[in-house]
Order: sequence, then structure tokens, then C-alpha cells
Amino acid sequence: MSGGGGGGYSRGGREQYTPPQCEDISFDAQLTSPNPALVPGLRVAEVLDVSVATTGGRRVVQVTKGGQLLGGLVGPDASRIRDCMDNGHQYKATVLNVNSGQVLVRVEHV
Repeated sequence: MSGGGGGGYSRGGREQYTPPQCEDISFDAQLTSPNPALVPGLRVAEVLDVSVATTGGRRVVQVTKGGQLLGGLVGPDASRIRDCMDNGHQYKATVLNVNSGQVLVRVEHV
């Protein structure tokens, strides 16, 4: 009997992850620390501003309404758009839902 070996390694179906381009980034996120004075006045489909600010020595992504801080965005998606915004890209946040003081937004490239 002959043995047929097999144990070869194939790189065939493996693809390297490529993060989306700045223009293609879009995600839904819950605002962190939503401003309780502004939340009651929000409407679904309302468009808000997204900007980068330095707070306590850290660069953070924040969502504002009429120039007033509404809340923050955190996580890997927020880090990616922060880097994109540092390179001149702009984003908007559209209100998807407001429930018991929590605000869900969709963040998209402008």
C-alpha cells in the first residue's frame, strides 16, 4: 500500500482583512453619556454633527446638536472615523431611535 500524504498547506481561501475606505464607513452606535438636557428635543431622522475634540488629553469623537455636546462615540468604528476626520473627511449622525434617554444613531460619511 502506498500512503498518500496529504498535509500540504494551501493559502487558497484566505483573504487578508482590508478595512473599509473612509468614504465607505457607516455604522449604527449608541451615544455614550447622552446629554439629558438635549435628548428630549431629538427627533428620529434628525441629522447631527460629528466632530473630534481633545478632552483630558485624549482625542474623542463627539456628536453635537446646534454646537452643544450631545454625546460621544466609542469603539473601533469611532477610532477609524477619528483617523479619517484627522485627514479631512466629514461624518454625520442621523438619529434612528430615542428610548429612555438612550440615543441610537447611524454614522455616515458626508
